[in-house]
Amino acid sequence: MNRIEDKIRVLVAERAITLLQLATQSKITEATLHAILNRNDAKYSQLHRISETLGINVAYLVGETTIRNMSVVEEPRTGYVAIKADEVIGMQKQIIDLQSKLLNKI
Repeated sequence: MNRIEDKIRVLVAERAITLLQLATQSKITEATLHAILNRNDAKYSQLHRISETLGINVAYLVGETTIRNMSVVEEPRTGYVAIKADEVIGMQKQIIDLQSKLLNKI
C-alpha cells in the first residue's frame, strides 16, 4: 500500500469516519478530497491538514516513512539528542536575536 489515496481510505476505515467527515474536519472541500483520492492531486497543505485530522504524519502519507505517528520516537542513539522541531526553531530565533544585538553594538 504505497498510494496516498489507499492510505487515506484505510485510515478513514480504521477510524470509522466518513470521507465527508474527514473533509469537514480537515477544512477542505469534499470535491478536493475526492480529487486527492481519485486523481492523486494534492497540495502539501491539504495533505498536512488531512494528516493532522487522522493523527498521522504527512511523511507517512507520501511514503517517506512507515511510522504513522512520529511523536512515538525511538530512544536516541548514543551521541544523538532528540529535540522537537519547534524547540529547534525557538533556539534558532534566540540565536538570531542575539546576533542582531551583537551587530548593533559594533
